[in-house]
Amino acid sequence: MGSSCGVFMLACIPGLIMTLMLNPVAWVDAAIPCPPGVEAHINRKLTPCRSFLLGQQNKPPLACCTGVKGLNAEYKTATDRQRACSCLKASFAKHQPAFRLSFAQRLPGECNANIRNTIIANFDCSRVK
Repeated sequence: MGSSCGVFMLACIPGLIMTLMLNPVAWVDAAIPCPPGVEAHINRKLTPCRSFLLGQQNKPPLACCTGVKGLNAEYKTATDRQRACSCLKASFAKHQPAFRLSFAQRLPGECNANIRNTIIANFDCSRVK
């Protein structure tokens, strides 16, 4: 993931961002595959969130919020959101324990993004609607 580490994923697609931290191994939803290219696309959109998720900034940059809202708008169906969630979890697991759950939980509110699910550890992506 290198420079696309903004993955945060936690990025905030209704239900996506909620997977983060704590138990990276439990994050991979084997039943919900991460399609080729989706993880990289999500990471590119969320790279600007990296410094916020690491706790290096108190507020997410505008580019981060733009990426969060853009992803939220892109993934409209439950299936798309579940796959994106699975990709986020896989990416996020690669960056543990660096990203901070409390910052990921703040991201939707800080970006005024309407996220339907709560960001929690070990989120089950199959529950994303």
